Parts: sequence; structure tokens; C-alpha cells
Amino acid sequence: MKKSIVATGVIAILAFGYIGTSMYTGNLIEENLDTNLAEFTQQFNSNQQIFNLQISHNNDEKGIFSTKTHLKVTLTQKKQIINDDDPVIVLYDDDATIYHGPFPLAALANGSFSPQLAWLEFAITEKTNPTLWKLAGNKSYISGYAGLSYSDYLTVKLATEAIKLTHSDFNFIEDNTVFELGKWNIVLDKQNNASDLSIKASLDKLNLEMDKDNAISLNDLNISFKPAQNTSTVDYDININSLKMKGSEYNSSSEVDFSGLTSKGNINYKDYKINYQSEINRLTVSIGKGASNTINNLELNKLVLNQQIELNKKNNTVNGSLFNSVDSIIYGKQNLGNGSFDFSFKGIYKKDIFNKSYMNYFEDLEDVTEDLPFNTTLTLNKFNWHNAAGDININFVLDINDLNYILNSEDDSSKDTDERIDTFKLKVEAPFDVMAQFYSQFENPQNSEVTEQQVNSVKSNIKLSAEMFLGHVPIFVFNNGKTDGIFSDISVTKDSDEVQVNGETMSKKFFFNEFK
Repeated sequence: MKKSIVATGVIAILAFGYIGTSMYTGNLIEENLDTNLAEFTQQFNSNQQIFNLQISHNNDEKGIFSTKTHLKVTLTQKKQIINDDDPVIVLYDDDATIYHGPFPLAALANGSFSPQLAWLEFAITEKTNPTLWKLAGNKSYISGYAGLSYSDYLTVKLATEAIKLTHSDFNFIEDNTVFELGKWNIVLDKQNNASDLSIKASLDKLNLEMDKDNAISLNDLNISFKPAQNTSTVDYDININSLKMKGSEYNSSSEVDFSGLTSKGNINYKDYKINYQSEINRLTVSIGKGASNTINNLELNKLVLNQQIELNKKNNTVNGSLFNSVDSIIYGKQNLGNGSFDFSFKGIYKKDIFNKSYMNYFEDLEDVTEDLPFNTTLTLNKFNWHNAAGDININFVLDINDLNYILNSEDDSSKDTDERIDTFKLKVEAPFDVMAQFYSQFENPQNSEVTEQQVNSVKSNIKLSAEMFLGHVPIFVFNNGKTDGIFSDISVTKDSDEVQVNGETMSKKFFFNEFK
């Protein structure tokens, strides 16, 4: 009897303790809900330049174990990117229940066993968006939960149903077009530091079919974004398993198939910095009426694209680099070889980069140094193409003063371009054997090899064309002492009146007069 009384007492104490903790938690939620929501939306809005997120609540009814409220979540565009008559996108506008900690049953059911200050489960109802409700099969299109721990760790998870859209569902979809959007899974995490936010999203598939000959399909998209603390830099990582596009025009069909796309890097949208590394495991292009015919296929394996861009705010110019490489290009049955392109630049006028690129929606920079002259340096560190016959190599450096003025000024009284050049160096090594190998393979995609006769025939034509079009240009020679080809080795410097051209010396005035 005494043991049962003690056990009953312990259970009663624990029950009253849990009720007290839950009531205390309810008071904390009431006191801090607005602050937590404000911190989350501020962090979300400050780390991207597309949407403004707004979360509001009203009609709060606090109970012992839960708080009922009406929640509204909306997005508005910061700048007009998506054409829409209604600038406000309503994500959620319905009643919601916030469960008090420390161990809400809803959190335990979702596999969260750590103490939670608050737990919110939500699902878009038919009332919020009857169209999406119907398209999702008469159930919630978006559902999920949000959990806030006592240590201020916030987790938000969203999941969507797969839907299929046609013109009858939305007017902006053209007739005969079918848009299939698979299931999204989105997770947002915020650590106890208000600036530590990460977003992960995955999509299983996306299909857009305009008609049977024009379509786009995507499979297994995974994205992650993580703003760097106390900066305007956002780290990102994107992976796509496959992306396919097919089109038909003027009785000719084409198919493009990307396999294994990855891109990772970071973007600083305030300081105009971009740094990313991208790779495509395989890119296949099929062109022609018989797009399935091997002869019409072009396959690129392990295509790499790395780019870096950074703004110099002192003179509003841009520095950066671009690197491309491909492990092999297969045309029909021919392996054309592999190559790389390594280019860097310094002092390019900002408008020539940002106003003509994907960054043109960034805030405009003041032209406080519009008339300040600056040096521009263009450097081709290396262009290389390699095939069975050898290598083509090209590199150059051009360091020139105030290139922007030269390109945009109509003042003929300005000093000559050659007077503005501080350095110009060029080296070209392009053997006819390598070029002939490439072109003969390109002309015979139905075979895996080319004959010596085919190569020699193409080589004669290339040599004749080179001598016809470049024979009068003094910077080129057609033999380097070892083999025939197109060769050039030039060195021009500001502090010398002489120019070195293919081992010979000529005056700078004579050299530049040849190109006027």
C-alpha cells in the first residue's frame, strides 16, 4: 500500500511538474514569439535579393499544452523578376496550433526527442488555396512543421505533393502544355546565433512538355544555401542527376542531355563577388532528323567551368578569372581530343560585366570614379588542345591603359593605342598536323579512325588557307624549325622602342603601322 501511495505521489508530482513546465513554456512562447519570428524573417530577407518574407499572427488563444493562433505567411518580390499582377504570394493563411514543450507529442511523432520550447505543425487547407488543394488530389499541397528548442535552435521542414498543371488550371500555361512538378522537401535550420541559417531543398522531378517534340525534364535536384556569418556572402551547393531538353524546328530535331551536374561556390551580393566551380559529368547533343543516329551525336565528358569575379570599388572595375576544361569530345565515333582554357582579367569596366550578365538585378553602383583612368590586363594563361597528333598551345598578355576610353571614345585626337600599351605578349604554337587531325576526324564521324590520306588532304587545304590569309601578316610564320604550322612569338613592352617578333627585332612604330 505504501509503495503504491509513493508511486502515485511521484506520478502526481511529475504530472504537476510537466503541467507547470508546459504553462511556463506557454508564457515564454507568448513573450518571445514575435521576437523569434522577426529574427528569422530578418535573416531570411537579408541573405537573398529575390523575396521579402513576412510572417504575422493574431487571435492567439493560450492553453496549458498549446496555443491556437491564426498564422499568415507571404512573399513579395524585391524586384520584378516574375511577371505577376498580384505582387503578394500567400504561402499560408489559416489557423495553426503551437504545442508547448518540453516534449510535445507531435515532435516525438516526428522523431525529435530533444526538449522543445514550441512545436508547430501546419498544412495548407482547401480554404487557403482551393486550386492547389484540388491539384494535390484533394489534400494539402504543402505540409510541415517548425520546432524551436530551449537553446533557440529553430528547424522548419516543408514537404509538397506532386502536381500536374495545364492551361485549364492556370491561364499563364499555354495550350497543349503540361507542367509536372514533383515533390519538394525543404529544411531550414537556424542555430542559436541569429546569423547562422542554412537551407536545404530537394526535388525529385520536373517535367515541362510543350508538345511531343519540345520538352524539358529534370531529375533529382538537391540545393543547399548557407549565409556566412556576419557577411553578405552566401555559400551554395547544387546537384542535378539529369537534365534533358528536346526541341524541333524547321523539320529538324535536337536533344541535349546533361548527366551529373554539380555547382558549388559563394556569392556576395553586396560586394559583387562570385566564386564557383561547376562540372558536368557528361553532356550529349544530338542534332538532325535522325537524332538517335550515332553520327549526329556530340558527347562532352567531364566538362569543368570555374569562374571568379570581384569588384574593385576604388575605380568600379572588375577582376576575375575563367577556367574551362573537357576530358574528351566524342563526335560520332571519333574522339576529337581534350582541351583547356585558362583566362584572367583585371580592370574591366563594371558595366561591361554586371549590366550584361546574370547579376544585373543587383543594386546599381554609384559612378563616383567614372572618369578615372585605369589599367586593364587581359591574360590568356593557356589555351591547349590535345589529340593523337600533338598539341595546340596559345597564351597572351595585354596590359593597356584606359581600355574603356579607347572603346567608347570618338575623339581621334587622343593618343594612339600603341602608346597606351604597357605590355603585349603573344605565343602561338599550332602545328598543321594537329589541326588536320581534328578536321579530318570531324569530317568522318562515321569511322573511329582516320586514314593518313584523309589527314594529308585536309593538311594541304589548311596550309594553303593559312598562307593565303595570314601570309602578309608579319607576326606569323609557318615553320618553327621543327614542324609546319602557324606560329607566333611577340613581346612588346612600354619601356622599349623595339619589338621582338619571332626571334627578330623591329621598331615599335613599324610594328604598329602594320596593323593600321
